Amino acid sequence: MRRSAFAGLVAAALVAASAPAQTAPPGAAAPAVQRIKGTIGAYDPVARSLSVTSGKTVATVTLPANLRIAYNQRRKIADIKQGDFIGAAALKGGDGKLRAQQVAVFPEELRGMGEGQYPMGDAASNRIMTNATVSAVAAAAPNNGTLSVTYHGAAAGAGGICGGHANAAAGTGCAGDAQIVVAPGIPVIALMLGDDTLLVPGAAVSLVATTTPEGTLQATRLTVEKDGVKPIL
Repeated sequence: MRRSAFAGLVAAALVAASAPAQTAPPGAAAPAVQRIKGTIGAYDPVARSLSVTSGKTVATVTLPANLRIAYNQRRKIADIKQGDFIGAAALKGGDGKLRAQQVAVFPEELRGMGEGQYPMGDAASNRIMTNATVSAVAAAAPNNGTLSVTYHGAAAGAGGICGGHANAAAGTGCAGDAQIVVAPGIPVIALMLGDDTLLVPGAAVSLVATTTPEGTLQATRLTVEKDGVKPIL
């Protein structure tokens, strides 16, 4: 399973809801993006400076005041309910069914982020990302079943299937629905929002940072370990 592709797409929702992305002046290169995973060495809440150790490398990252700090909680299909907003990475089979590779339940604060249905990476891989609202849950057992979802997209494509990201303008785009089969053993997590009290030495952390014009690293999203559950996203 290519979790990194799924993590990148789900992380986009966190980035959109966190500190505003830096924009480069016309003609200038876009800020370099780094993905950093490791353990927390120290956190200075006054300077909002976080040191992260990864192997023999130590990175120092500043955290914007409005950065959303997230953590993961384990879930089962039986925990998902009608009305939840989810992100599901799935493989589309020859029969047209979407078979989940991973499912994330978003917090209410991130409802609508990344909504739609679109390819993950190479379109030829048949890997599909669906960010949508759950309309029904058919749990064959606590840890497997089928999720029926509805979503808004950009436009209807081949076969009249609604695809792409939801349009910001009201009344435009298309409406779609899908069924996502979740087999036993497929990771299901809830993406939760926490605060900087979770940034303790020794906790595992996964973050995305950009390089500022001054050459420092500034986080745009951050997921930290809580209750022994290390970051999946």
